Amino acid sequence: MGQYVYAPFNGLNQLHRDLGRFFDPTDTATNYQQGRFPSQEEWSPEVDIVETPDGYRLLVDIPGVDPADVDITIEKNVLSISGSRTSSSLTDEAAYKRRERVSGAFLRQFTLSEFANCEDISAKSSHGVLEIIIPKHADKSPVNIKIET
Repeated sequence: MGQYVYAPFNGLNQLHRDLGRFFDPTDTATNYQQGRFPSQEEWSPEVDIVETPDGYRLLVDIPGVDPADVDITIEKNVLSISGSRTSSSLTDEAAYKRRERVSGAFLRQFTLSEFANCEDISAKSSHGVLEIIIPKHADKSPVNIKIET
């Protein structure tokens, strides 16, 4: 027979997550299901961050964005990715029956780990995915300290 675990805040936590998704303009799946569509000024590319033993890898979805229109900067250990996506050349707004692909400027910022080697960051773009490689410092590995008895 299964054991029952009393968790009084599960319902409240679920409500908090649902409200967060409802008010998050970047959560397009929830917004489209609820009939809310982002304006042309509010879009944010989705990012996956992977940590490896050698560093970090960011995969940024930027379909339709020319890599020449993307700026990657680091200031005070904060990685900023900014750029813009322009809309199609169709100028007559009345001609659109449905418009889901948003355009405009975007900015994503990430605080880097103290282990990040900001001097050797590289980036490349392929098929609408920007890949940013951030290596780790070799000399900042954890140090084990022995306790004398």
